[in-house]
Amino acid sequence: MHSRPTSIPIARSRRYPFVNNTARDESSRVSRTHKDERVIIIAPVGQDAVAMANLLHAEGFEIQICQRLDECSRQITDTAGALLLTEEALESVRGSPLLDVLKAQPPWSELPLIILTSGDESRRAELLDLAAAAAGTVTLLERPISTRTLMRSVQVALRSRRRQYQVRDLVNQLANLNQTLEQRVAQRTAEAVERAQKLRLLSAELSLAEERERRRIAQVLHDDVQQMLMGARLYLRALSKTKSAAKRNGIIQEIEEMLERSFNLTRSLSVELSPPVLHEGGLAAAIEWLAAQTRKHHNVQVSVEADSSADPKAADVRVFLFQAVRELLLNAVKHGGGSPVHIAMTSAELSKVRIVVADRGPGFDPATLDLQQIGPGGLGLFNIRERVTSFKGELEIESAPGGGTRITLVAPCC
Repeated sequence: MHSRPTSIPIARSRRYPFVNNTARDESSRVSRTHKDERVIIIAPVGQDAVAMANLLHAEGFEIQICQRLDECSRQITDTAGALLLTEEALESVRGSPLLDVLKAQPPWSELPLIILTSGDESRRAELLDLAAAAAGTVTLLERPISTRTLMRSVQVALRSRRRQYQVRDLVNQLANLNQTLEQRVAQRTAEAVERAQKLRLLSAELSLAEERERRRIAQVLHDDVQQMLMGARLYLRALSKTKSAAKRNGIIQEIEEMLERSFNLTRSLSVELSPPVLHEGGLAAAIEWLAAQTRKHHNVQVSVEADSSADPKAADVRVFLFQAVRELLLNAVKHGGGSPVHIAMTSAELSKVRIVVADRGPGFDPATLDLQQIGPGGLGLFNIRERVTSFKGELEIESAPGGGTRITLVAPCC
């Protein structure tokens, strides 16, 4: 400060080592408040810096005295709560890195500057213009000043700085939220793309399965039913030309047998496509019928525990679950090595039905399972999983080499 009288006392005892005489490149610190509220003092003339530091220290502020202007740049960037300058310091920083640091503050930051001046009006205006161009938030105090005025000015500056820190934190939170939102949007977009690809694959696989089923039915109708009906028609022509009663009776018997075989074949095909028991007796009865057919045609022991009260009310869910159980049962017969198969249907929580198809076959590692693989005429595990997901259900696969296989389907009952 100037040599004129001032109300700011100068502490001559040097009880607080604000100036490090052994290493002047390092400024001493007093840590009483948060480091982001440190008051940095730049006062190159006389004992002004020490006097102000002692006063602020006594009031609990954290102080740092910068002996050289170039050493303040990092502190101002990292930890400054306010910058306390004398006019001599500001006059000496024209064109210095200090002004560049102040100009380069982030958008949220306007480091408060408190400038002690004793010049005339024109000089104060010049200093104010210089500081405002770099900092933006400037308080001019004309010397001599009272201790109370200095303390109050520092308190106001730090309060302003705290609000800036709040804005900084909000900006950082907003940036983090935006980043999180962008990541979630990107993740969900990727999931949606993957889901769409899987649905396209599912649609293609279902179309192929339907086409294979149509071809199989067409082949059965052409190779079996159509041939028997053609034979029956030929026998009818022969019957009209036959005079012998004995031959006519034989031809009639052949025609009856052909028609009977045709009837049985079409009935079997109809039952296979859509078993009447599924619509008349429900899913539990249809699973019992499916187990009996499997025992009859594949010579595999199949046991069933089906709770009829767990039957889904929606027809599309019943049809899908029946087709899924048939597919899983065929997989167990094909890959289970002849081991017994157990099917259980019970009620699950939240009005859902749980169906478990388990065998004691060789098992497999689910991690190596190609869920997209589909067998001829079948749904495939991938399609079963996608369909049950569309019903807001679940597919769980439990298996291990040598440990059998247990597949659980969960679907809504209503």
